[in-house]
Amino acid sequence: MKRTIKLFSMMILAIGILMAGPASAQTDKQQKKEKKEYQKEQNELRKALYKKDEKLAYKTAKKLERQGWKTMSLPIAKQLDRTWMKEMEEETPGIPRYIAGRVEATGNTYTAAQSMADNVAKLRIASQVSSSVASYVEMELVNNQTSTTEATSISKTIENAKGIVSEKLGRTFKTLEIYQLLSNGNYKVRVVMFYDLKAAVSIAREVMLEELKKESDINKAKLEKLLGMDKIMEQVAKDLSQYDEIAE
Repeated sequence: MKRTIKLFSMMILAIGILMAGPASAQTDKQQKKEKKEYQKEQNELRKALYKKDEKLAYKTAKKLERQGWKTMSLPIAKQLDRTWMKEMEEETPGIPRYIAGRVEATGNTYTAAQSMADNVAKLRIASQVSSSVASYVEMELVNNQTSTTEATSISKTIENAKGIVSEKLGRTFKTLEIYQLLSNGNYKVRVVMFYDLKAAVSIAREVMLEELKKESDINKAKLEKLLGMDKIMEQVAKDLSQYDEIAE
C-alpha cells in the first residue's frame, strides 16, 4: 500500500512539473533527486523479481541440462539469473540499460565455437544499433526534404558507416556461456553478451556523423540537430529486437 501511494505521489509530482512550464524548470539538484528515487524503485523491483525468478532459473537450468547443455564456468542457473537481471535494467523509464547479443555457434573444438559465438554476438549488437540509428537518420533527412541525389549518396555513406561501428565497440561482457557436445564430435556454444546501450548508440551516432560530414554536403549544424542523442535513444529502444527466452 505504501509503495502504491509513493508511486502515485511521484506521478502527481511529474504531472505538476510538466504543467508548470519553462518558468519552473527542474534544477540539477531536483533531477539528481528524482533519478536517485527512480533507481531506488528499480532496485526494489529487481529484488522482488529476483526472488520470483530464482526458482524459474533453477527449473530452466534443469531443462537445459536434460537437453545436454553444460558449463565450464558458473552453474547454468546462476548464469540465467545474471542474464535476466541485466535484461530488466533500465537507463530511464522505457529505455533499457543494455543491449544483448544472443548467439549459437558450432565448431570442431570448444575454443573455435566459443570464439565464433563471441565475435558474432558482438557483431549482432553493433548491427542492431547501427541499423536503427541509420534508419532514424535516413528518415529524418527525408522528412527534411533532402534531394533524391543527396539521399542516395547519404544511404551509401550510412551503409558503409554501419560496418565501422562494430570496430569501435569497446568491452562487452557475457552473462551466459553454455555448450553441447554433438554426436559428430563438434561443439555447439551458446552465449549471451551485453553492451551498454547508451554507449553503443553514442558510438554509432559519432561514426555516422563523421562519415556524413565527410561524404555529404549537408550543413554540419543541420546534421548535429538531426542526430540528437535523446531522440535516437528513444528510437533505438523501440527498434530493439525482442528475443525469446534462452531455453528452447
